[in-house]
Amino acid sequence: MPKYLVYDRTNGTIVHMHETFDGTSGTSLGATRDEIMEFVDEALQKENLEVLEVELERQSLAGVLRVNPDTRELERQSTE
Repeated sequence: MPKYLVYDRTNGTIVHMHETFDGTSGTSLGATRDEIMEFVDEALQKENLEVLEVELERQSLAGVLRVNPDTRELERQSTE
């Protein structure tokens, strides 16, 4: 089930998580960058944002996460 994380490419902060469902089948559908960005807060500078597609269960996304801007990998953010 693809989920899309919109993150700030300078610091890796995730600002939006997006998932699209087919209401009839209940399956998760793909989405384009433009479709995803329509749901992002207008106050954010969209030119600083990037989209990362991830294949994770919702439970795996629990906790404080960020995207490493250099590797584009999802990682747990230090809370120290």
